[in-house]
Amino acid sequence: MGARRRRWALALASALLVAPAAVRAAPPNLDCELGYEGLRFYAQALPGAETGHEGGFDFVTVSEPDRWIARIFITTPSHAAHPAVVQRTQRKQVTDVWTADSKGCGFGNSGQFAILMNDMKSGDTELTNASRVEVEERKREKSPLAP
Repeated sequence: MGARRRRWALALASALLVAPAAVRAAPPNLDCELGYEGLRFYAQALPGAETGHEGGFDFVTVSEPDRWIARIFITTPSHAAHPAVVQRTQRKQVTDVWTADSKGCGFGNSGQFAILMNDMKSGDTELTNASRVEVEERKREKSPLAP
């Protein structure tokens, strides 16, 4: 069995056999060595995964409420960057700000994948900044000095 196939089998076993609480202790981690189909299967096999479809992507969402949310976007054949898999993870910081970070694996046109990742990174910045604004507004509302 090749190294790639062993990694794929290990990821599958981990997703299926580990208790959901243990799996959710940390967000999932994309292993590009699994390839497009391996990552698709891995994401869909995650315990507690919620699936959907939106704008050229199938997606899988898993979370540990009030700690982190991970959404894995899997391109469909109609998407320009297909085949690709991208994960956006939002983590709640001690300041109550949710920070977003995306990483991905591209298996097709590198130029289209770069565009996809730039879009994801821009979205990460927007989500993080919106969360900061929300936290600051809540702090102002709780302040005894607020008008």
